[in-house]
Amino acid sequence: MRLAVSGSHGTGKSTLIAAFVDLRPEYRYEPEAYETLADDIPLTSSEGPSPEGLRSLLDYTIAAMASQASETCVVFERSPIDYLAYATACRDAWSGPTTREFLATAVPAVRASLRHLDLIALLCVSDAIPPRPDEDPRFRKRVDDRLRRALIDDDFDLFDDRDLPRVVELSPLPARQIAELMRLTEPP
Repeated sequence: MRLAVSGSHGTGKSTLIAAFVDLRPEYRYEPEAYETLADDIPLTSSEGPSPEGLRSLLDYTIAAMASQASETCVVFERSPIDYLAYATACRDAWSGPTTREFLATAVPAVRASLRHLDLIALLCVSDAIPPRPDEDPRFRKRVDDRLRRALIDDDFDLFDDRDLPRVVELSPLPARQIAELMRLTEPP
């Protein structure tokens, strides 16, 4: 199974994935693109990466997913949809035309990439994991809202009747998340 754990920054993705891989050692962990490319990603002065930086992160994630065979057991930290959410949440740092231009090219690429995933597990912002002191909680919540709308409400028309990944919102309680993820990934 090819699985992605999605969520805004600071929602416990890395912690959940580490616990999951400990319990399911057959899964290989693919860290989020920012961990690999951080030094090469230009950041805006207020919120997240620049459009060029976000596109680099998206392209890296899509390529990493495409490199995995369908029978591979892998867990990705972030799905390509996460980057669409960040683009729409960067309202204070990006202009409207910049966001529209980014989405015009990114949405088709994200839509095509989804065939490389079997499951997307969404971790939403919750009071169980407060933001770090250096984070803007409003930006974190905006990303969370945009990600829920993209994954659950399908705001970008990414999901149709094709063989696309199942999307599941995990419990806001970290203690329940691992049990839910284990159940969702049980072999048939």
